[in-house]
Amino acid sequence: MNNFTTNTYEMKREILNFSKKISEGLNNPTTKFLIDMQYGLSKGGSCLISNIARSLDEDIKLGYTIDRLCDNLSNLYKEEKEIIWNNYLNEVRKNIDEDNAVVLFDDSDINKEYSKKLEDLDKIIDASSRDKKIVNGYHVCEATVLTKNQKQPISIYSKIYSCQSDNFISKNSYTLESIKAAENLIGNNFTGIFDRGYDDNKIFKYMSENNHKFVIRLDDERTLLFKGKKRSVKEVSESRKGKISMKTLFNDNEEIELMLTHTKATLPANKKEYTLVIVYGLSEAKPMKLLTNINIKEKEDVIKVVRLYLSRWRIEEHFRGKKQEYDFENMRVRTLESMNNLNMMLTIHLGHIAILVDNIDKKLLTIKIIYASKSLKEKAIVWLSQIARGIKSILSHAHTGIKEWQNIETRIKYKQLFLKI
Repeated sequence: MNNFTTNTYEMKREILNFSKKISEGLNNPTTKFLIDMQYGLSKGGSCLISNIARSLDEDIKLGYTIDRLCDNLSNLYKEEKEIIWNNYLNEVRKNIDEDNAVVLFDDSDINKEYSKKLEDLDKIIDASSRDKKIVNGYHVCEATVLTKNQKQPISIYSKIYSCQSDNFISKNSYTLESIKAAENLIGNNFTGIFDRGYDDNKIFKYMSENNHKFVIRLDDERTLLFKGKKRSVKEVSESRKGKISMKTLFNDNEEIELMLTHTKATLPANKKEYTLVIVYGLSEAKPMKLLTNINIKEKEDVIKVVRLYLSRWRIEEHFRGKKQEYDFENMRVRTLESMNNLNMMLTIHLGHIAILVDNIDKKLLTIKIIYASKSLKEKAIVWLSQIARGIKSILSHAHTGIKEWQNIETRIKYKQLFLKI
């Protein structure tokens, strides 16, 4: 495990091979840029272009490398981005269960509290602060699908946007885009998991009309029809008791017993009947309310619905990994176009990590990466942070970048003919 030269060689080869799959169909300069970005993010562990440039270890001035990366980042053509993204989705498709796909939808944010010159700076609620203060920043809409073996979240849609942009329509428009991204990749046969921020009649309508299964957490103010009478879900949850016992593990292997109950309810907006599942025990303050169109016949079906919703925690870990391991909020490119291009490069890198973990039984390299991460826990539910640290640790022993692994054309210098007098 301590053979640093071999591990570094294998890691570089893995990054290069994956990058070549993603860059198939691109011209040589764009292919080189994509490989540089994937290697720089892997070794540098940062979204800062300067750190990515340092990780390349090029034998030129650092400023020249930074300028080249920034120019490529801002000048990617739409056609090139489509090729890159479609190649990435082809790799994702190989590692998901298309017959039983679970897609997690969520919103996050980028805190730019002290920024003033960035394009279309918006006002956001900083969800990571205790007082939920309003700061400058951007919204992020994301959809991840769970891999078929290790159930790792792998992104299939990620968009940074601002409500101040001229082309902004609504937040729901990005949500619908993310759902359509899942449709294009998987088809109709997936289960969508949504937090209470998506408790919206438009989401219920779209998911129902397109025959998608869903589990959506309800807000306390949501009103449903129970036996023809309108009642708030809060009132219903307080008047019932859990009859089904379910045990689940949380952090530090803490086992918690939950009590569940369910009842039929009709959504007034579309007059369709769904199942309301109420979960007691997660919070002392109030129970959790879930609305689903999944067919429930027995108590195992109720437990399955709750487990599906609890898998949504994995997208939270996905966001946390982006922010903590790659300093996602500290990206320093000025335009939204460049931010989204950089986000795409990071998304591809994180997708590569999820694929490595999902094939852990087939790749000895993944075991070496986990060992190199020196994590306190031997096992993890979401491996993103451990793998990111392990890759960075292995590549820290590399004394050269990725340049010598690339087929870069070398031109013979033109020699001016001269007459000897």
